[in-house]
Amino acid sequence: MRLRIQHHTAYSYTWPVLYSIQHVRLTPQQDYSQRILDWKVKTPARQHSAQDHYGNTVLTFSVNQQHRELSVLSCGHVEIDELQGGYLPAVSDTLNPLVYTPATALTGFNDEMKDFASFVTDTNIPFDHRVLTLANAVADRVAYTKGSTTVADSALEAFENGQGVCQDHSHVMLACLRAHGIPARYVSGYFFNPNVEQHDSHAWVEVFDKDRGQWLGVDATHKALVRGNHCRLAVGKDFTGASPVRGIRTGGGQESLEVSVTIQRVD
Repeated sequence: MRLRIQHHTAYSYTWPVLYSIQHVRLTPQQDYSQRILDWKVKTPARQHSAQDHYGNTVLTFSVNQQHRELSVLSCGHVEIDELQGGYLPAVSDTLNPLVYTPATALTGFNDEMKDFASFVTDTNIPFDHRVLTLANAVADRVAYTKGSTTVADSALEAFENGQGVCQDHSHVMLACLRAHGIPARYVSGYFFNPNVEQHDSHAWVEVFDKDRGQWLGVDATHKALVRGNHCRLAVGKDFTGASPVRGIRTGGGQESLEVSVTIQRVD
């Protein structure tokens, strides 16, 4: 499937920003199941491109003059293959999967969460069934409620409050899996729904199946394994390491953010 994707991020500030630096992870992953046909990221200043230690393409730019608005536009075409059973093709990762085992500030867990996911260690159940069952349980426990959380809210908070969005579903999944020593990583990207015109950025989880030596993609928000409708942008231990745009600034007062995503299938 070929997709045309456009992602526009616009910041506005109540007071002039004196200086800002931004790290942009808006370049799709390239591997055996996903290929960039063409892609551009437009920023208000010259970019420096590099790879972070998770293998993501990171564009960094800084604005040294006063500004009250800042925007980043990424667009292009990506070709995505359908995954067999949700598994990514086996590749030689630069990082040991165990890197994704320890909890982070956003994916901490308590005894209740550990008990909630205790069945994930039952080797009598196929690995993909265990993971998908956990995704369903998380989606039922944390009701999808737009605007109910912020990027600073943790898995513990979402689990206890019982509401959140795709980012929270992913953090709770990660916390539950890491509570049992199972490597799992956060994925940022897009989910293509042919029945809607306006899309959003999305998040899901990849879990390492040590018996197969492959990562299994699972989308708790949609209660499904990842097949062929997901475009992967970046991976990390949590949202912090895979956020599409993240930076710091001096000045600016209050910040407002608008994000617009359109995805179209191209024959």
